[in-house]
Amino acid sequence: MKTITLVLVLACLIVALYAYIDRTGGKEKKAEKTLAAKILERNLDTTYPPTPYSVAELYCGIVECLYKSDTTKEQKEALVHMERQLFDDEFAAINPYEQLLLATEAELLAATEKKLVFTGYVVEKASNIEKWEIDGTSYASVMVQFACRSSNGSGNSYRKLILRRDKNDRYKILGWKTEEAISEESK
Repeated sequence: MKTITLVLVLACLIVALYAYIDRTGGKEKKAEKTLAAKILERNLDTTYPPTPYSVAELYCGIVECLYKSDTTKEQKEALVHMERQLFDDEFAAINPYEQLLLATEAELLAATEKKLVFTGYVVEKASNIEKWEIDGTSYASVMVQFACRSSNGSGNSYRKLILRRDKNDRYKILGWKTEEAISEESK
């Protein structure tokens, strides 16, 4: 009888201890990481995106984070640095970090003043990506669509990213054409 009572008391203590740990542990759970924090965890030196599609996907993710209100100033600065890491050396040379950061801050300020909200992006299907070669160097183009909304309604803007494979077999952004340039090119 004493053994049964002892087992029941121990069982109740274990259940009470578990409930206490569960209740207090819930308050101490780590906050879920923001998208910016998740993207910034990536080390592009060791895990560079392997395809033109994945480079475009990461680039769009960076742009999305830049427009998010929960992205801190320090994260935005780090995201601009990461964005430049996706640039081809030639494109990065004409877009120094400080200049790109200032341009990004101006663009974000203008979007805030216009009450423009970034709502998402679409990267062209991997099967639709154009690839070509010139003098032994591989190139690719990927169409991306950015969706925004404001008090005037919603709209999309398009960029055709042009990528070039570097000496390390990494596709890097050589530049892009905007919706207007693409329309002019079609005429």
